[in-house]
Amino acid sequence: MYGLGIAKGMLMTLRHLFRRPFTIQYPEEVRHVPPRARTNLLWFDERCTGCSTCAQACPDGCILVATSPGEDGSLNKDRYEIDFRLCMFCGLCVEACPYEAIQAGGPFDDAVYVFDDMYRDKHALTRMAQAYLQSHDYT
Repeated sequence: MYGLGIAKGMLMTLRHLFRRPFTIQYPEEVRHVPPRARTNLLWFDERCTGCSTCAQACPDGCILVATSPGEDGSLNKDRYEIDFRLCMFCGLCVEACPYEAIQAGGPFDDAVYVFDDMYRDKHALTRMAQAYLQSHDYT
């Protein structure tokens, strides 16, 4: 059955050989991106409890959560920062969060000229999440 694998591969190549190529003119046309694509991370402050399971699940250590005890027994989120310079967008933090405070999605065209602008604190993350929700009918 050695030749069967080669035949399947060549058949796939021949099938794609005669298709018309397609080109998207990027600034004018934007390709549809699925809502749950791993393009970025969205963090929702109102859902986050500061449990730091996302930071513990991150293999790169790019999520920083600093909390202090609140008067009512809850945790105050003093710092929540994601260093997108290190993030490999694996989605383990999304899977680890029990409250769905951090989710995959967001803008895919957030390129920056200055490398240090990829380090975002909780205020920048909240602005990015609110802008994304506003542009997608709050879903």
